Amino acid sequence: MDNTPHKETYCLQLDKLKDIIETTNSRLIADTPDTFFLENANFFTKSFLVIMCSYLESYLKDSLMVIVDETNKKLLSSNIPHNLIKWSLNIEKEFKENDSRIEPLKVKIKKKELDDFISGNPFRTKDLFKKFGILLENDATFKSQKDIINSIVIKRNKIIHYNDDASDISNNDLKDFIVAISEYIENLDSLISSHV
Repeated sequence: MDNTPHKETYCLQLDKLKDIIETTNSRLIADTPDTFFLENANFFTKSFLVIMCSYLESYLKDSLMVIVDETNKKLLSSNIPHNLIKWSLNIEKEFKENDSRIEPLKVKIKKKELDDFISGNPFRTKDLFKKFGILLENDATFKSQKDIINSIVIKRNKIIHYNDDASDISNNDLKDFIVAISEYIENLDSLISSHV
């Protein structure tokens, strides 16, 4: 698989957000600035930052579910007995009757269950990807991107949890953040796609 079906969707949403930021900025720097945008500039900045991080987290959840779904397709076609794998994972322990399932092996992770593990924080993402067999710490691109992504997520968290002011972030910063998140998604997507 070259890409998950979600990469393009979320990158397009980020591009649309970038267009909205540019429109907002043009109303702020016009010869006669739009009063509504001028009076609410900080609100817009905060909102844009929260939205871009939400897109990142939604992308992570949707794309990781591709691995779960594709793995289940492979398991179903292979018809691997659930009991055999369950027993082999802890062969020293007594295999109880209520642990027994006469059915093909299946990964039973649901999208909703991923919520507790999904985070824009690249260090938490690294831990989650390890559960999927993807070692982000070995990827040079991830290493080069993690600090900027982490700083974006920290700023978003301060806004959400502490109502932090976003006056230190310009619209150009927001557009740069979108580029960074899009490139981060592209790299993660190539790593996910190679494991499907």
